[in-house]
Amino acid sequence: MTQIPEGLDPGITSREIVFEADVSSVTPFLKIATVSRAGAGHMTFACDEGPSLGGLGSAPTPLMYFGAALAF
Repeated sequence: MTQIPEGLDPGITSREIVFEADVSSVTPFLKIATVSRAGAGHMTFACDEGPSLGGLGSAPTPLMYFGAALAF
């Protein structure tokens, strides 16, 4: 019999998910963030504003990340 992945098990009625984020400023608008879940694995990404707002336009804006998160 195939085992149900923990994330899809209907018998689990509550969960606690903890994320940790470390963010550093490279310029006033360019930020580098590293995010991990319970210390396991991590993802690093950059965020910047466009030149019209004083940034360099070198990475997606915070609103772009937010919009993508809503779409997922």
